Amino acid sequence: MDLSLTEEDELLRDTVRELGQQRVRPHAIEWDEARALPEGLMAELGEMGLTAMELPEDEGGTALSAVAAAALVGELAAADGALALRVLRHNTFGLGHVMLGLADDVREAELPAMAEGRVEVAWALSEQGSTTDPGSIQTRAVRDGDHWVLDGHKQHVVGGATAGRIVVLATTAKGDSTADDIVALLVDGDADGLTRGEPVRTMGMRAAGTAHLRFEQVRVPASRMLGEPGQAWGHAMELLDRARIGMAALACGIGRGALQVSTAYAKEREQFGKPIASFQAIQWKLADMATTLEAAWLLTMRAAWLCDSGQEFAAAASRAKIAATTAATRGCSEALQVHGGYGYTREFPVEKALRDARWCESSGGTNEVPRTLVSQAIAARYTG
Repeated sequence: MDLSLTEEDELLRDTVRELGQQRVRPHAIEWDEARALPEGLMAELGEMGLTAMELPEDEGGTALSAVAAAALVGELAAADGALALRVLRHNTFGLGHVMLGLADDVREAELPAMAEGRVEVAWALSEQGSTTDPGSIQTRAVRDGDHWVLDGHKQHVVGGATAGRIVVLATTAKGDSTADDIVALLVDGDADGLTRGEPVRTMGMRAAGTAHLRFEQVRVPASRMLGEPGQAWGHAMELLDRARIGMAALACGIGRGALQVSTAYAKEREQFGKPIASFQAIQWKLADMATTLEAAWLLTMRAAWLCDSGQEFAAAASRAKIAATTAATRGCSEALQVHGGYGYTREFPVEKALRDARWCESSGGTNEVPRTLVSQAIAARYTG
């Protein structure tokens, strides 16, 4: 198993790390308070190739491996989890679904702006009472000539507050639906009948632009259906598997960022005439953070490597997400403890890191979902 990066990928990773430390981290708390990212930031990242990381070069992408893409997401997350989340969702779900099914002529017209980050793509699956159950999806798509007509309500759409395009999963059934009834449609962000709620007041990832969306008689050209009838749900589950690798990388990045600032603080903060980093209680906290995060990172990279190798990676991605999100949440909690009373204030970034890390345990399927997938893989392996 080779997890090394190419020289070009290493250079890009180092550039992203420098961007994160110098341009992003100093403003992350400010963006968190404003509950928004600066306008034009995604386009700036697009100039570096970060808004089309795994797109083929002939489609305007950077053509990174899953291993390299995970490394870049981790670097962004070490500086700001919300920014890394927006980049991950745009790449994995937005562009990912577009590449799986958008008609060639429409893709040719739409893709350049998406790949360059000038148009962000959000992905709308969740509803009240519905996430990964196709039978509970209530947003409905009805065919009307050469258009689809959308009606329904989507919740917790990352980037939904500002995205220029939105991939919407809806059912064509009048009653309970099956996976075969689900379609995916690419909706313009300024479409008539689309109403965006104010950004949701989340605990963490507050700059991610998460919003509720309402669709009332929204007309979508039939040419903007992604894939053939009956394919959308399978594509969505495929993207969720890929996203768990990215979510694990994101969680590890948040944890590493907290470890970095906590180590620096422990070396500077003095008690009883010496830095608290010299006390065993603090040393053990830092050691445990570093160990669990490194172990989670190796699980993440293994899942990415399996994906790059064309092997089955769903169970590995689920294990990585469980390990990484758990390690990040616990690690950021310890990082806050290292800072003592200061850690509980917004003067230091560790309280934000803890809030952001906790979000990761509930996204991409709550951690109970990947645990179920892992248990099923175990049962299949050892049956008989």
